[in-house]
Amino acid sequence: MSFRLAAAAAALWAAACAYGQPAPAAAPAGLVVGSGNYFSPIVRDLDAALAFYRDGLGLEVTGSPGDASANPALRDMFGLPDAKIRWAIARTPAAAGGVEMVEIAGAGGQALERRLEDAGAMCLVVTVRDLDGTLARLKARGAPIVTRSGGPVTIGAGTRIVVVKDPDGHFVELSQPAELPSTTAPPSANVIGVRLRLAVADVETAVRLYRDELGLQARAPVGDFGDNPTVLDALGLVGGQYRVGLQSVPGSDLMYDFVDFKGVQRNDVRGRIQDFGSTRVQLRVRDIDAAIAAFERFGGEVVSTGGKPLALPAGNSTLEVAIVRDPNNLFVVLIEAPPTG
Repeated sequence: MSFRLAAAAAALWAAACAYGQPAPAAAPAGLVVGSGNYFSPIVRDLDAALAFYRDGLGLEVTGSPGDASANPALRDMFGLPDAKIRWAIARTPAAAGGVEMVEIAGAGGQALERRLEDAGAMCLVVTVRDLDGTLARLKARGAPIVTRSGGPVTIGAGTRIVVVKDPDGHFVELSQPAELPSTTAPPSANVIGVRLRLAVADVETAVRLYRDELGLQARAPVGDFGDNPTVLDALGLVGGQYRVGLQSVPGSDLMYDFVDFKGVQRNDVRGRIQDFGSTRVQLRVRDIDAAIAAFERFGGEVVSTGGKPLALPAGNSTLEVAIVRDPNNLFVVLIEAPPTG
């Protein structure tokens, strides 16, 4: 690859890492009308996950963990009627939604071994005020560093990034631009931006599902493959190429990007929702049956009990919900948005 193309590829990756609000969008026209809790790692030990995301990363947690022992409808949503399920939500004032850590026990869960290049590997990308302090706290809690250099690397116009893993192998990329962007978060908040990056088998296929069928909004055309050695170092790779498709979730500020690779060995690590290292996200949709049909056309499947949507009590009303496994082994919680007007 020429120096010019390599520089362009690095700049694209930096743009995909750096925090920034998407341009104001028109009212959602597709099936997806918003997001919910944007990153939901399935964990073996909720207390260990809290120590990572709250004490290490600096997200805010209020209240006691939730418990599904008296909520059979919620257990059925997971397709695990006999499981023990607990959860806690960590938030940043900079973004709606949060990191919903879910501990699943009594369901035969096993640890998944995914690398960043394997389809289904989800990475939470966080822009932080203090990368070095954050990394030090996470290292003190035993967080493995994925980046080959063992510490932050610099890409683009001075953006520093490093990739680590949480206690169950979920990936988190810390990003600190040379100049921090404006934010509504108070000075006490360490995390001032979030985005998601999912490794997929093929970016163009993922875009056809999520953009063309479900209605996510493209922020740029799918990029060319890049091989910038600093980006590859950050991802823990030696050689190979990557490309990125940049998307936004309508009705929210969440940026949701797809990445695929070539020239490296990639493993197909299939997992169940109860397996530690699986990841969920939430999408609000206007028509849950149509959204399920879209996933199924691409090889996805409903994992909720009965293989179809179910009614989940929510305060004084109910929500139509279902969890689907997408073609890349990401678990997507579909929530039918109530009609407006």
